[in-house]
Amino acid sequence: MMNHLKVLAFAAMFVVPGRAFALEDSYLPASKIPYVSEAPDQPQRLGPLWGERARGPAGTLLKVPGNWRAPVHAHTADYRAVVIQGLWAHWQMAGGEATKVELPPGSYWTQKANEMHDDACLSDTECVILLINDMPYETYLQK
Repeated sequence: MMNHLKVLAFAAMFVVPGRAFALEDSYLPASKIPYVSEAPDQPQRLGPLWGERARGPAGTLLKVPGNWRAPVHAHTADYRAVVIQGLWAHWQMAGGEATKVELPPGSYWTQKANEMHDDACLSDTECVILLINDMPYETYLQK
């Protein structure tokens, strides 16, 4: 677990804009992150770290069970992501073709708003992803 926290701290230095940090010191131990379900019929859980993702700039941890694949979806804002734990896969849908990229811990990717894509946790154990958005961010499914 300590290695995952080091990866998170290191990654945050490079992908989090300075304005997203509070001016005062703040701490949130991993055991105190208030995870909530994102959708009632889906297993993913969201743990807010800073900001409110539906309202503006935010950093959020996403946890999903091992061997889980999301339905094809998009988001209302661009985001950046860092794999903290597990083996993640991201499929970019372009012209009807899907290009799969496997992303081990420490990997980084970006996703443009309103582009349909797919994600999966390929490992047997839970995946944890740091999601960072600058604009209000919501998820919606393919129609």
